[in-house]
Amino acid sequence: MLNKVSETTMHRVRWLLTLGWLLLIASLFYDPITPYFTHPNNLASPFHIDLNQCVKIRETCLPQESYSMSVLMWWAMIVPAGIFILLVFGHEFWRRICPLSFLSQIPRALGIQRKRKVVDPVTQAVRYELVTIGENSWLGKNHLYVQSSLFVLGLGLRILFVNGDRTALAYFLIGTIASATLVGYLYAGKSWCNYFCPMAPVQMIYTGPRSLMGSKAHTTPKPSVTQSMCRTVDPKTGKEQSACVGCKLPCIDIDAEKTYWQELQKPGRRLVQYGYLGMVISFYLYYYLYSGNWDYYFTGTWTHERDLLSRLFDPGFYIQGHSIGIPKFIAVFITYGVLLSVTFVWGLTLEKLYRRYTVWRKKPASAEQAQHVVFTLFTAISFWTFFSYGARPSLNRLPTYLLLGFNALVVLVGAIWLYRTLSRTHAQYNRESMSTSLRKQLQQFPIDPKLLDGRSLEELTSNEVYTLAKVLLGVSQQLQLQTYTGVVQDLLEQRVTDPSQSFEFCKKLRQDLQIQDSDHFTAIQAIATTHPELLVVSTARSAGEDSETLARTIAKPANRTIARSIPPQKRRL
Repeated sequence: MLNKVSETTMHRVRWLLTLGWLLLIASLFYDPITPYFTHPNNLASPFHIDLNQCVKIRETCLPQESYSMSVLMWWAMIVPAGIFILLVFGHEFWRRICPLSFLSQIPRALGIQRKRKVVDPVTQAVRYELVTIGENSWLGKNHLYVQSSLFVLGLGLRILFVNGDRTALAYFLIGTIASATLVGYLYAGKSWCNYFCPMAPVQMIYTGPRSLMGSKAHTTPKPSVTQSMCRTVDPKTGKEQSACVGCKLPCIDIDAEKTYWQELQKPGRRLVQYGYLGMVISFYLYYYLYSGNWDYYFTGTWTHERDLLSRLFDPGFYIQGHSIGIPKFIAVFITYGVLLSVTFVWGLTLEKLYRRYTVWRKKPASAEQAQHVVFTLFTAISFWTFFSYGARPSLNRLPTYLLLGFNALVVLVGAIWLYRTLSRTHAQYNRESMSTSLRKQLQQFPIDPKLLDGRSLEELTSNEVYTLAKVLLGVSQQLQLQTYTGVVQDLLEQRVTDPSQSFEFCKKLRQDLQIQDSDHFTAIQAIATTHPELLVVSTARSAGEDSETLARTIAKPANRTIARSIPPQKRRL
C-alpha cells in the first residue's frame, strides 16, 4: 500500500515513529503522566484502578494501586496494532514504517558497514565489498529455526519477568535495538529483518501470499522498486532507485508472494506456521494455568506485577485449586512445547486429510496446494485467536458498542483475507507474472480488435492472454519458439526469474505453447548470443565463463529432463 509513497516522505515517517518509540522506552524509566489515568480517584478514565476488585494469583489478592501505562500501551495496544497492519496492509507497509528496521540501517547511513577484501582471480585487483549472508550458508538455510527459537525465548522472558517490570522491558527493547544495529553493521541489506528478527516469522505468517491491501510486485513493470525493497534517492536526479544488495533471494521485500511460494518447503517452514498457533494459544492460556483465573490476564494486572524475579521458582501451574510443583520458569516452556507440538501435528494431519478429500472429490490437489490451504486456515485461526486475547486488557475498557464493533471488524477482516487467499495457487501467480511478457509478444501480431470485444491487450486478464496466445501460436512452430524466447528474455530482463530457475519457472508456459523442454536450451542459447548480460551471474563472472558456456550451464536442468525421457537403449547411441 505504501510502495508508491516517496522514500523522502517515508524517511520522515520512520523518524517520527522511531522518536515516539524511544519516548515510550524513556517512559519505562520515568513516567509522571500516565499514572494519573490509572489513579483510583480518576473515575473519568476507563483505566482507573477499582480498589474493590480482587485480582488473584491463586488465593492471594494482588495489591491495587495506580501504575504507569507504558507497559500496557506496548503489549496491549502497539503490538496488536502491528499484527492488524500485517494482515490488512501487508508486510511491505510494516517494513517501510518499522522503527527497528530503520534503526538497523544506522551503520549503512553512516557508511561504516563491515566490508571484506576480494581479490579478482584474473586481474588480481583488490576491491572491498559489503558482507551478506549466503543463501547456502547454515544460517541462510536454517534462519527460520533461529528466529523461531528467539521468538519462543522472548515470549518466555515476557511471562517470567519482562511483562510486569518496566525497567526489564526497557532493557529488553534497548538490547533488541542494539542487536539490530550490530547486525546492520556486520551484514548488508535487511539481514536483521530477514535472518534474525524474531518477529519476521510472524510477519511471514500474517502476510501469506498477499495481504488484503498489499501491492502486486509480480505484475509491476520491471526493473522497478517494489513493495518494501531497499531504496535510496539519487541526489542528482531526485528519483528513487534500488539500494538492494541481494541479501536474500527470493526476498519478501521485493516480492512477498514469490517468496511465499518458493519457500514453502524451506526447513522449518511448517514448524513456524503450525507451531505459531500453538504459541498463541499457550501464551495466553498460561496466564490462566498459573493464576487459576482469567481476571489476572484480562484486567492487565500482569503489566504492573511486583517481584516477578522472586517468583521464578514458584509452582508453575495452579489447576482446579491445586498447585503443581514444577517451577514457573520451566512450566512456561513446557506449556509452549506441548501446545506447539499439538498444533504442529494438527497441521500435518490436516494436510493429509485435505489431499484425501480432494482425491475423493476426483479433483486431487498437489502437496504444495494442500500445504497452502492448511497454512491459510491456520493463519486465519491464529488471527482470530490472537485478537480474542491480544488487546483485551485495553479493549475491554471501551464502551460496549465500540467493543462489539471492533470484534465484528476482526471477524470480517479475517474472513475476507481467508476467502481471497484460500483458492490462490502457485500456477496463478506464475501465469500473472508472465502475462506482461506475453502481452508484449502478442502486440507484434495484427489482432483484430473485434476478436477482443473492443478491448486492448492490457485490459485482458492473465487467463485470457494465455488463451489468446495458445490460439494464435498454435499454427506455427517457429512462431511458438520465437515467442517463447521473447518471453524468457523479457522475464530475465524484468528479473521475474533468474537464469538458473527459468527452466522450472517456464514449465507451464512450455506446456501451454506446446514447446518441448529441449527448446528451452535453444532459447537460452539465442539469448546468450544477443543479450549475454542477462545470463551473467556472480559465479560465472568470477570463473570468467563465456556466454555459450554459461548458456549450457544454465540449461543443464533441461538437458537432464530430456535425457530421462530417452529410452536407455538409445542413450548409448
